[in-house]
Amino acid sequence: MPRSVLVTLVPRVRWQRGDGTGGPGWPAPDGSPLVLAVPGEAVALHWLDLPDLAPAQAAAAARLALGDRLAEADPHIAVGPGDGAFGKLPDGGRRPVAVVAREQMAGWLAEAARAGWKPSAIIPDPLLLPAPASGWTVAQDGARVVARSASAAFAAEADLAAAIIGTDATTVAEPALPEVLPLDLLTGDYAPVTRWQPDRRQLRRLALLAAAVAGLWLGGDLAALLHARSTASAADAELVALAPGATDGASAFAALQAQAQQRGAAGGLAALAGPVVQALSARPGAGLASLTYTPAGGLVAGVAGGAGEAQALADALAGAGLAAAPGTTRATADGSISDVTVRAR
Repeated sequence: MPRSVLVTLVPRVRWQRGDGTGGPGWPAPDGSPLVLAVPGEAVALHWLDLPDLAPAQAAAAARLALGDRLAEADPHIAVGPGDGAFGKLPDGGRRPVAVVAREQMAGWLAEAARAGWKPSAIIPDPLLLPAPASGWTVAQDGARVVARSASAAFAAEADLAAAIIGTDATTVAEPALPEVLPLDLLTGDYAPVTRWQPDRRQLRRLALLAAAVAGLWLGGDLAALLHARSTASAADAELVALAPGATDGASAFAALQAQAQQRGAAGGLAALAGPVVQALSARPGAGLASLTYTPAGGLVAGVAGGAGEAQALADALAGAGLAAAPGTTRATADGSISDVTVRAR
């Protein structure tokens, strides 16, 4: 990552770039991607044999494998790619796994935000060392030592580090940002969220499209579909693609609307998605991070922009005659996402 800024937090806050520039404290925000190196003392690092799964599934498998080694009930778990030089293997293999308290994650993100930054990645600082073929690579700053082997990494005081390493061979190395990160803590609930906000040209098409597909994808996640609708013509193209035989957006919409009615969409998502999109369009500070629907649970909109925006959406929908209630708020790299559950009265 040659254009990235690396900020390390301990033993003191400092920054550096790949071109050799750097200094104490946080750099002035300039739009560059920032990788935050957090203290290894606060992150438990493991290497586990895991199958090649999607990130969320891999984290769940790691949680199960670690079992009673977890120090708290619900830590954040991030899993890196496969073994070797962290190249991804077809069948998985040994993978680095980081376990960290959610309070720590929230604190690091808040510290970066106070400095005017949103990290593009967060890495435990022992993983800034190169992985040796054997023995350990080590770096010492005062009484603090970071160390890494082919299947372990940690940060500790010098006496404890010496006891862990024992008689194994050591090589002094300089911590540096690798070209490919072996592990990124910004996964799962902390993964960056793309905020989506329709403009006036998109609004009507999106509302109609959401209603039209309601009967076709009851229970599906519409977020990716809505994100893809960047222009009215793109929405027309999607409608035509979904309705074979249609020649334009209007005829395609009519055909899909008929299918939706036949499949029981009336009163379901068709009655909820349009008002949600319309209400969000009136809130410049809000964004739509996700949109899911089940007949039993209703529609759940993930609102980026803070709990206040979620409450404002719920109030607007209540004024439109719907039952809407804000739910849980979870921290992300870009702030927070608050769920709002919407049902027909």
